[in-house]
Amino acid sequence: MEVKIRTLTPIWTGDVDRKCSKLRETGIIGSLRWWYEVLVRGFGGCACDPTNSKCEGKNHCDACELFGCTGWSRKFRLEVEFNTAIPQVWIGTREKRGNRYLKRNVGGFMSDGSIILTFIPLREISQNEWTLLNKTFQIIADYGALGAKISQGNGVIEIVENNLPYGDRKPESDILKKKGNTIKSPNLNDFFFYKFHIKFKENISNLIDNEVFWTHQPDHYGFTDNWENWRKLWNDYCFLPIAFHIRDAIRQLENDKNKRHEIFGESGKGSKIFVSHGYKVDDTTIGVRVWGYDVEKSIKNKIKRELGDKLKEKLFSEEKYKESLESCALTEEKTGKEILEGLR
Repeated sequence: MEVKIRTLTPIWTGDVDRKCSKLRETGIIGSLRWWYEVLVRGFGGCACDPTNSKCEGKNHCDACELFGCTGWSRKFRLEVEFNTAIPQVWIGTREKRGNRYLKRNVGGFMSDGSIILTFIPLREISQNEWTLLNKTFQIIADYGALGAKISQGNGVIEIVENNLPYGDRKPESDILKKKGNTIKSPNLNDFFFYKFHIKFKENISNLIDNEVFWTHQPDHYGFTDNWENWRKLWNDYCFLPIAFHIRDAIRQLENDKNKRHEIFGESGKGSKIFVSHGYKVDDTTIGVRVWGYDVEKSIKNKIKRELGDKLKEKLFSEEKYKESLESCALTEEKTGKEILEGLR
């Protein structure tokens, strides 16, 4: 039982030392579980917070039923066949944190063909669980991302082939437990999903050759650009590593510092808004995803209206390059409620 995927931006799963030396099955499972929980809550089922859960063998939520908890083992084993670690690129912070600038890493794994995820059942998996798992993959591929660091550009995929059972069925929400150990959020009902096409006035390979993209502040001493790796990421892997630029752009849409930290994360708190790197549409155009949950309508509207203008401020190394960006067009907009309606 396999799902074959093609990577549009790198997949990151992480090691203990916060590096990504290999694709780890546990990282993929953790991401699948997060999205599965989002979907289950959207259908009115119960899903705990696995980092602080009271679920156990005899008393557990709908998500733990499939993914396991203390005293109740996961119903499947996952094996991952992966391909290549990409060349790394570093992007410096625009402002000092404390008394120094920080460097942010673009890395992970991508495929030159397909990454194969093989599911091996260990116990009986119900028809509804297979159906929910299939829909989880569908949401990830169509609107979200897989793995870790999805707020920093990673994990956008396409499904090449999926032969998991019951892919053509609709989830049966009425047989979910609907009570027990659960938290309210994140819930698919509260999500928004945007897709943009960002078009430049000339070939992106030329822009990289001319070093027009912003990488670091002039007084960020010890920072070394590696434009050769930028070229490899675009020419060999068909993506432009600009998620940090996009994130820097939309952070400025919220003026209130406390709200900004609540939305985008701070001091160990996770982000409620996620962005992708730019994945190739053609030689002058990239696709970009922005999505999130529990975000005020005013911020969502600002993202739609102002992303292009804000990117001109954050994307380029010099003022004179701003006009290289021809357009930033919203190509698709979807709410989690609309997705749920389509799955019923």
